[in-house]
Amino acid sequence: MNHIRFYFLFVCLVLLLSASGSAFGQDALPARNDTAVYSLSPIMGEQRTLWIHVPADYYTSANTYPVLYLLDGDAHFGYASQMTDFLAGHDRNRIPEMIVVGIVNIDRQRDFSPVYAKKPNGSADSTRIVPDTGLGRFARYLKNEVVPYIDSHYRVQPYRILAAHSLAGLPAMYTKEIYPQLFSATVLTSPVLSGPLVRNLDAFLKADHPHNGKLFIGIGNENTSAVDALIKRIREQAPGWFEWSNAQYSGENHFTVPYTILFDGIKFIYRSWFLDYYGNESVTMQDINSRFARLSAEFGYAITPNEEYLNNCGYYQLRLKHIDNAIGIFEENVKQHLDSFNAYDSLGEAYMNAGNKTLAIKNYEKSIRLNPNNDGGKQMLKKLKKQ
Repeated sequence: MNHIRFYFLFVCLVLLLSASGSAFGQDALPARNDTAVYSLSPIMGEQRTLWIHVPADYYTSANTYPVLYLLDGDAHFGYASQMTDFLAGHDRNRIPEMIVVGIVNIDRQRDFSPVYAKKPNGSADSTRIVPDTGLGRFARYLKNEVVPYIDSHYRVQPYRILAAHSLAGLPAMYTKEIYPQLFSATVLTSPVLSGPLVRNLDAFLKADHPHNGKLFIGIGNENTSAVDALIKRIREQAPGWFEWSNAQYSGENHFTVPYTILFDGIKFIYRSWFLDYYGNESVTMQDINSRFARLSAEFGYAITPNEEYLNNCGYYQLRLKHIDNAIGIFEENVKQHLDSFNAYDSLGEAYMNAGNKTLAIKNYEKSIRLNPNNDGGKQMLKKLKKQ
């Protein structure tokens, strides 16, 4: 009897699992905006590969973006591109949307290591790096091929961030010395550093690079002597325009710490960017204009709020019952995006909340003319006309 009961339960379980399995369908995951670009590099003398990620709205907007360049791109591209999308999401709003470029390795030991010129006596001259091989050649590849390609094929802003882990710290430091205008900010993760390259940072610090002076240095639970020497030098010589920070993560090692350091490093670079949509602060359109004027001055190029940003700020004020603030923000959004049905829809809702039925109807009607499929707007318009 017990055997019969067990067999009956087993059959029921099989049928249940089969039925539940048939209830599940399969569908493709949302497409990621990732592209692999292959080119024969005249400088490197070989075929090189770039992995490029663009924000979700890249192909449906005219927006322009800063660029994050990743050395060891094949190791860091996946999580870095997802991280930037996450931090730039409208609920987080920690950084602007950005393009991510991963530079795929072929021989990192060759490309990231310095080759020093020879003195007359045959010994290495640590003050002169040979530009035609090693990291000298790789730096020229970055400056003369990679960056110009991205600048000419994508809608970019003149703000570039370089992220480098471990051995990649050597070309990152060299590039900052030899091409100081190439990258606006740098994130160094557990970097390998050489004495000559650290000393050569002095020239960079003594010059004036107000929009190219952000640096974040992080390290895991590992030997810190080289990083300590770099930090000491920066503390002693950094001018006022040079913004930098450092951190050690005792719970991580050399290979687990890159994610955390890049996360913190990018937030450090954009630490003035954050606006909490869910706080209790009263924000007007004038406040937003002042904020973006400060950001433009800090980052060295014109930064303006996009449609989504203004829309979120307007609803943020609407939730707080700051109706006049919301109307002012939504009106500016309409001025800047005359072909956006959503901008008119939001303004219509703000006027409805203000009790201005005439203007609410006017804006909902405009929204529906732009997008006849705006069913939510149609419902609100029908409700308003019944009042």
